[in-house]
Amino acid sequence: MINHSKLTPRSVQALVGLTEMRGMQMDVLADFMGIGRTQVYNLANQLSAADVVQRIRTVQYGSKWVVPTRAAAGWVLGWRPGEWRPEPNFAAHCRAVARTRVALGACATEQWVSDRILRHDNPGPGLYTYDGQLLQPHRGAVAVKVDTSRNLTGAQLARRLNAVVRQAHHDECDEILYVCDGYLTPDTIATVARQTLPDIPDLVFRVTSLDKLAATERIHSRASAGRGDSMRQRPTGGAH
Repeated sequence: MINHSKLTPRSVQALVGLTEMRGMQMDVLADFMGIGRTQVYNLANQLSAADVVQRIRTVQYGSKWVVPTRAAAGWVLGWRPGEWRPEPNFAAHCRAVARTRVALGACATEQWVSDRILRHDNPGPGLYTYDGQLLQPHRGAVAVKVDTSRNLTGAQLARRLNAVVRQAHHDECDEILYVCDGYLTPDTIATVARQTLPDIPDLVFRVTSLDKLAATERIHSRASAGRGDSMRQRPTGGAH
């Protein structure tokens, strides 16, 4: 049962973000909310007092996770999602996606559509092919894929890239931003993309690393972050 009397506008904002991302570690939540480490612990305590988050737990090295309860997530989303807990084999990916969203300055709901919502709106097997849509005023949506792979063959990468492109094209996105935070480098992604992606003239493909994206955010501001190496699909074949 949600204790609504314990929820403040700030805690509701945090709960919405946590639900969209399934959960966040404390340090990422602090960056997401634009608050300090002491304040984020106070915020987590408020959420706990309102009975909207699970017991804070440690999954892997680093900050503890804050994860909405199933009832709270359903209250935010408007449907009853499955129970979710950050497991070690998926926690690192979830962290990277949340950090990417923060680095892009897309912390408001109207700036980001999470893969959780995209999958609900487009039912199908497995996870969505990309991790979220960046929504920009007066511009088309950007499909954001965060790759945290440790072991991936060239053929597997080619299939992944093509799946992302097909879905982004189906979703009428104007761009794809491919963010590397694992074994694969932006250069590797760019090379395979040039060799294997289909000809979609109006779809821009950008690739960068999460470290570079985060550094850009720190230097320039959230609004201007996210510039990667750009490749546009040519009708004559391949990206450049």
